[in-house]
Amino acid sequence: KDRLYIGNLHPSVDEYSLLQIFSKFGKVTKLDFLFHRSGLLKGKPRGYAFIEYGNQDDALKALTMAHDKLLRGRKIVVTYAQQAPLEHGGMGMTGSKHKKGVIESGRPTTLSLLKTGMGNRHDGTQDKIAKMEAKLRQMERTN
Repeated sequence: KDRLYIGNLHPSVDEYSLLQIFSKFGKVTKLDFLFHRSGLLKGKPRGYAFIEYGNQDDALKALTMAHDKLLRGRKIVVTYAQQAPLEHGGMGMTGSKHKKGVIESGRPTTLSLLKTGMGNRHDGTQDKIAKMEAKLRQMERTN
């Protein structure tokens, strides 16, 4: 209960600015500031971090004082680390069945496609092509 998730961070927020803000609530013993490891955003901040305090009281103070406060135009999210969203390394909303089927890029994951039965996308593509060809034939007949 001394590790916090800080999310919805503006891309311009860095480790130093987070330490400046969260040191006001107590002694920060660890800061995990995450960056993209690959892809177009490689090296850029992921928009969230984890902060650990020396004791639970400081963590609770930070949680209550900083949650939903504006930081560079964005309301930051502060929760206990184990309540962090699944894709940000937490255990989910305290064990709820809430899971995201879409990764950061906005594309569905392979697993979510399989679960929804949309894994075989070629069938849909073939159907669309067939419909377009039929429409073209119909348009040719009317001309």
